[in-house]
Amino acid sequence: MTNPDITVNPLIEIPFSGGLIRQFDKFLLDLGFAVRWAETVEFLVIIGVLYAVLSLAVGKLLPWVSSKLAGHEERLTAPVPAVLLAPEWAVTKVLVRAGRVPGSFVHRYGEIVLVLVDWLQAALAAVLRLLRSLGKHGRPIAVVLLVLGFLSWNSNSCVADTLPCVSPVQHWIAQFEGPSVRPVRSVVPQ
Repeated sequence: MTNPDITVNPLIEIPFSGGLIRQFDKFLLDLGFAVRWAETVEFLVIIGVLYAVLSLAVGKLLPWVSSKLAGHEERLTAPVPAVLLAPEWAVTKVLVRAGRVPGSFVHRYGEIVLVLVDWLQAALAAVLRLLRSLGKHGRPIAVVLLVLGFLSWNSNSCVADTLPCVSPVQHWIAQFEGPSVRPVRSVVPQ
């Protein structure tokens, strides 16, 4: 099932923080922590930091940004009709130069784009209202995001690229089932 001889810390493979975790791992091992306890402490610290960041982002940052953007839906969606109506403008220009009248399809296309932009503005207004209301539920949402992120990371990671794949949770279970592993320190006279 799992290989308990794997001594690689799976937490160092977390995106954007592997180097920092590697240094913290070294620090804890130098203090004399057993590998399994060092990884446990690191995991708890990571969970605490991520929870704080997610709570702040969901509870304060998103509501603040959405309240600043509310009422500006027309400005935020202004590039959409400009980009989507460019083909209609180009076709109309070519047809007029050729002495032809643009057909009803060209006009319908423009009407469809304008309806789409109206829908987009209404949807953006609804999303901004939803984001503003997240402040009331920042902590539970942070917990859900944290659990989903952990489950995704665990299911998509292999410790030290092992074959067969050993997930971080399988690695930790194997470490706690095996004997306590203390870091080996070599004392070399200089």
